[in-house]
Amino acid sequence: MNTLITMAFLTALVLGGTAAFLGLRGGRPAARVATVHGLVATSALVLLGYRVFTGPENLWFNSAFFLFLLALVGGVFMRLVRRMNEPPFAALIVLHGVTAVVAFLVLLGGLGE
Repeated sequence: MNTLITMAFLTALVLGGTAAFLGLRGGRPAARVATVHGLVATSALVLLGYRVFTGPENLWFNSAFFLFLLALVGGVFMRLVRRMNEPPFAALIVLHGVTAVVAFLVLLGGLGE
């Protein structure tokens, strides 16, 4: 299950990076890629939540879960406040992405336990 969670979050990170690159470089939001990114990331978060609440205690996974929840809040916030046909503010994209990358690194740290 840990491998599935890791691969799901890795897929979400790649999709998120692609959406950010396309949206910031092209000037138009990559709405379809961002939507798939959100669905994959939310599914991975549900899997991680199941692992956190039913599996053995792992402080790394608990911390990663919390950080991914913060990234989720940031992603939902970006989705709610953006204007139609415009990308979200670059600072929000960077903050959302950095939070998710740090959470992913913490998740990787927990795989060794």
